[in-house]
Amino acid sequence: MEQLAIPVLGAVVVLAVAGAVMGAKAWPRKPDLTEEEKAELAGAPMPLVMKRALFGFIIAVVTLGVIMGILMKTGAMAYWEDDDLRLTVLGIFLAGLFAHVLVTGLSMAVAEARGKIDERDQVVLARAPAAQSALVLIGLAVWTFYLTRQFRAEGAVPVVYLYLIFGSVILLVLMGQSLGILLGYWIGGCGAKG
Repeated sequence: MEQLAIPVLGAVVVLAVAGAVMGAKAWPRKPDLTEEEKAELAGAPMPLVMKRALFGFIIAVVTLGVIMGILMKTGAMAYWEDDDLRLTVLGIFLAGLFAHVLVTGLSMAVAEARGKIDERDQVVLARAPAAQSALVLIGLAVWTFYLTRQFRAEGAVPVVYLYLIFGSVILLVLMGQSLGILLGYWIGGCGAKG
Protein backbone atom coordinates (compact mmCIF):
# COMPACT_ATOMS: atom_id res chain seq x y z
CA MET A 1 0.00 0.00 0.00
CA GLU A 2 2.82 2.43 0.82
CA GLN A 3 4.37 1.76 -2.59
CA LEU A 4 1.20 3.08 -4.19
CA ALA A 5 1.18 6.26 -2.07
CA ILE A 6 4.19 7.88 -3.77
CA PRO A 7 2.91 7.53 -7.37
CA VAL A 8 -0.55 8.73 -6.29
CA LEU A 9 0.94 11.75 -4.49
CA GLY A 10 3.11 12.45 -7.55
CA ALA A 11 0.08 12.31 -9.83
CA VAL A 12 -1.82 14.71 -7.56
CA VAL A 13 1.11 17.15 -7.61
CA VAL A 14 1.43 16.94 -11.41
CA LEU A 15 -2.31 17.49 -11.86
CA ALA A 16 -2.25 20.43 -9.44
CA VAL A 17 0.65 22.05 -11.30
CA ALA A 18 -1.06 21.46 -14.66
CA GLY A 19 -4.29 22.96 -13.28
CA ALA A 20 -2.42 25.98 -11.94
CA VAL A 21 -0.69 26.57 -15.28
CA MET A 22 -3.97 26.24 -17.20
CA GLY A 23 -5.72 28.54 -14.72
CA ALA A 24 -2.97 31.14 -15.02
CA LYS A 25 -3.22 31.07 -18.81
CA ALA A 26 -7.02 31.33 -18.72
CA TRP A 27 -7.11 34.17 -16.16
CA PRO A 28 -8.01 37.45 -17.85
CA ARG A 29 -5.16 39.91 -18.24
CA LYS A 30 -5.23 43.62 -17.64
CA PRO A 31 -6.30 45.43 -20.77
CA ASP A 32 -3.84 47.78 -22.42
CA LEU A 33 -4.96 51.19 -21.26
CA THR A 34 -3.87 54.60 -22.40
CA GLU A 35 -2.32 56.97 -19.86
CA GLU A 36 -5.58 58.93 -19.79
CA GLU A 37 -7.61 55.79 -19.04
CA LYS A 38 -5.13 54.77 -16.31
CA ALA A 39 -5.39 58.19 -14.66
CA GLU A 40 -9.18 58.09 -14.83
CA LEU A 41 -9.27 54.60 -13.31
CA ALA A 42 -6.81 55.55 -10.55
CA GLY A 43 -8.96 58.53 -9.59
CA ALA A 44 -12.22 56.56 -9.55
CA PRO A 45 -13.69 55.47 -6.23
CA MET A 46 -13.47 51.81 -5.21
CA PRO A 47 -16.40 49.90 -6.76
CA LEU A 48 -19.10 48.85 -4.29
CA VAL A 49 -18.64 45.15 -5.06
CA MET A 50 -14.89 45.41 -4.49
CA LYS A 51 -15.37 47.27 -1.20
CA ARG A 52 -17.86 44.67 0.07
CA ALA A 53 -15.53 41.84 -1.00
CA LEU A 54 -12.65 43.45 0.90
CA PHE A 55 -14.75 43.73 4.07
CA GLY A 56 -15.98 40.14 3.60
CA PHE A 57 -12.42 38.87 3.15
CA ILE A 58 -11.29 40.63 6.33
CA ILE A 59 -14.24 39.21 8.29
CA ALA A 60 -13.55 35.65 7.08
CA VAL A 61 -9.80 35.89 7.77
CA VAL A 62 -10.34 37.31 11.27
CA THR A 63 -12.97 34.67 12.10
CA LEU A 64 -10.76 31.84 10.88
CA GLY A 65 -7.72 33.31 12.63
CA VAL A 66 -9.47 33.68 15.99
CA ILE A 67 -10.84 30.14 15.86
CA MET A 68 -7.46 28.74 14.82
CA GLY A 69 -5.77 30.64 17.64
CA ILE A 70 -8.19 29.22 20.21
CA LEU A 71 -7.82 25.68 18.89
CA MET A 72 -4.03 25.89 18.69
CA LYS A 73 -3.90 27.10 22.30
CA THR A 74 -6.35 24.57 23.76
CA GLY A 75 -6.08 21.63 21.37
CA ALA A 76 -8.82 19.90 19.39
CA MET A 77 -9.59 17.29 22.05
CA ALA A 78 -9.95 19.92 24.80
CA TYR A 79 -12.30 21.82 22.47
CA TRP A 80 -14.34 18.64 21.93
CA GLU A 81 -14.63 17.81 25.63
CA ASP A 82 -15.34 21.33 26.98
CA ASP A 83 -18.94 22.41 26.26
CA ASP A 84 -18.28 26.06 27.12
CA LEU A 85 -15.30 26.22 24.76
CA ARG A 86 -17.28 24.52 21.99
CA LEU A 87 -20.13 27.01 22.39
CA THR A 88 -17.65 29.92 22.38
CA VAL A 89 -16.06 28.71 19.14
CA LEU A 90 -19.50 28.09 17.64
CA GLY A 91 -20.55 31.64 18.62
CA ILE A 92 -17.45 33.11 16.94
CA PHE A 93 -18.11 30.98 13.84
CA LEU A 94 -21.78 32.02 13.62
CA ALA A 95 -20.94 35.68 14.27
CA GLY A 96 -18.41 35.57 11.42
CA LEU A 97 -20.93 33.93 9.09
CA PHE A 98 -23.65 36.43 10.00
CA ALA A 99 -21.31 39.40 9.56
CA HIS A 100 -20.09 38.10 6.20
CA VAL A 101 -23.63 37.51 4.92
CA LEU A 102 -24.69 40.94 6.13
CA VAL A 103 -21.73 42.78 4.60
CA THR A 104 -21.53 40.91 1.30
CA GLY A 105 -24.73 39.03 0.56
CA LEU A 106 -27.45 41.38 1.73
CA SER A 107 -25.71 44.61 0.78
CA MET A 108 -24.92 43.28 -2.70
CA ALA A 109 -28.53 42.14 -3.16
CA VAL A 110 -29.71 45.65 -2.25
CA ALA A 111 -27.11 47.19 -4.60
CA GLU A 112 -28.22 44.92 -7.44
CA ALA A 113 -31.87 45.77 -6.84
CA ARG A 114 -31.00 49.47 -7.02
CA GLY A 115 -29.02 49.00 -10.24
CA LYS A 116 -25.61 49.82 -8.73
CA ILE A 117 -23.92 46.73 -10.18
CA ASP A 118 -22.70 47.24 -13.75
CA GLU A 119 -21.35 44.91 -16.46
CA ARG A 120 -17.80 45.08 -15.10
CA ASP A 121 -19.05 43.92 -11.69
CA GLN A 122 -21.03 41.09 -13.32
CA VAL A 123 -17.89 39.84 -15.12
CA VAL A 124 -15.87 39.88 -11.89
CA LEU A 125 -18.65 38.11 -9.96
CA ALA A 126 -18.90 35.42 -12.64
CA ARG A 127 -15.16 34.65 -12.36
CA ALA A 128 -14.96 34.68 -8.55
CA PRO A 129 -15.82 30.97 -8.03
CA ALA A 130 -12.46 29.95 -9.54
CA ALA A 131 -10.62 31.29 -6.49
CA GLN A 132 -13.25 29.78 -4.22
CA SER A 133 -12.67 26.28 -5.59
CA ALA A 134 -8.90 26.63 -5.43
CA LEU A 135 -8.94 27.80 -1.80
CA VAL A 136 -11.26 24.97 -0.72
CA LEU A 137 -9.10 22.36 -2.48
CA ILE A 138 -5.96 23.74 -0.85
CA GLY A 139 -7.68 23.68 2.55
CA LEU A 140 -8.80 20.08 2.08
CA ALA A 141 -5.31 19.07 0.95
CA VAL A 142 -3.77 20.64 4.06
CA TRP A 143 -6.29 18.87 6.31
CA THR A 144 -5.67 15.54 4.54
CA PHE A 145 -1.90 15.71 4.84
CA TYR A 146 -2.02 16.93 8.45
CA LEU A 147 -4.52 14.33 9.65
CA THR A 148 -2.84 11.49 7.78
CA ARG A 149 0.48 12.34 9.33
CA GLN A 150 -0.96 12.96 12.80
CA PHE A 151 -3.12 9.82 13.07
CA ARG A 152 -1.32 7.33 10.85
CA ALA A 153 -0.47 4.99 13.73
CA GLU A 154 -4.03 5.00 15.12
CA GLY A 155 -5.56 4.22 11.74
CA ALA A 156 -8.55 6.50 12.41
CA VAL A 157 -9.18 10.21 12.77
CA PRO A 158 -11.17 11.44 15.81
CA VAL A 159 -14.66 12.72 15.02
CA VAL A 160 -13.85 16.24 16.26
CA TYR A 161 -11.77 16.83 13.13
CA LEU A 162 -14.79 16.24 10.89
CA TYR A 163 -16.49 19.21 12.55
CA LEU A 164 -13.36 21.31 12.23
CA ILE A 165 -12.95 20.42 8.55
CA PHE A 166 -16.58 21.34 7.86
CA GLY A 167 -16.30 24.70 9.61
CA SER A 168 -13.00 25.56 7.97
CA VAL A 169 -14.33 24.70 4.51
CA ILE A 170 -17.32 27.01 5.01
CA LEU A 171 -15.01 29.85 6.04
CA LEU A 172 -12.71 29.09 3.08
CA VAL A 173 -15.70 29.25 0.71
CA LEU A 174 -16.58 32.72 2.03
CA MET A 175 -12.94 33.82 1.96
CA GLY A 176 -12.50 32.42 -1.56
CA GLN A 177 -15.54 34.26 -2.87
CA SER A 178 -14.21 37.56 -1.58
CA LEU A 179 -10.68 36.78 -2.76
CA GLY A 180 -11.95 35.88 -6.23
CA ILE A 181 -13.78 39.21 -6.48
CA LEU A 182 -10.72 41.14 -5.32
CA LEU A 183 -8.46 39.29 -7.78
CA GLY A 184 -10.95 39.97 -10.55
CA TYR A 185 -10.62 43.71 -9.96
CA TRP A 186 -6.88 43.78 -9.28
CA ILE A 187 -5.68 41.36 -11.97
CA GLY A 188 -8.43 42.12 -14.44
CA GLY A 189 -7.70 45.83 -14.19
CA CYS A 190 -11.32 46.67 -13.45
CA GLY A 191 -11.04 48.44 -10.14
CA ALA A 192 -9.69 51.59 -8.65
CA LYS A 193 -7.07 51.63 -5.94
CA GLY A 194 -9.00 53.28 -3.21
